[in-house]
Amino acid sequence: MIQIIAGPRGTGKTNELIKRANDALDVCKGSIVFLTDTSDYSLSVKTAIRFINVTEYGKLDERYLVGFINGLLASNSDVSRLYVDGLARMLKTSAEDMEELLIALDGISERSRVDMYISVTCDKPPKFMKKYL
Repeated sequence: MIQIIAGPRGTGKTNELIKRANDALDVCKGSIVFLTDTSDYSLSVKTAIRFINVTEYGKLDERYLVGFINGLLASNSDVSRLYVDGLARMLKTSAEDMEELLIALDGISERSRVDMYISVTCDKPPKFMKKYL
């Protein structure tokens, strides 16, 4: 399952994602991972959540991110929730260009049985994104 929090810049998407991740600790049976491209929020995410700044691991593009997530989940089968903050910002792309990526992430989510929560900055979500909102 993928759920997207979409909206314009500055509307509280990151804070909402952090709140959801922190709140999930009370109900989630597996591990929780929070991916982002900055260390700015590392102190806001509770320490029981694995906080990863993906930019520390190399050049970031769609293929790299999919590989990174696959590797992360393959190495830890206990992950049950994955939070991805600022997907469009992270990949330096627009929401309109993410259809194939979301299809790939949806497949990973189904195969791994990991719920993914993703924030995306955009003024108006594209039609293909509606099923994830």
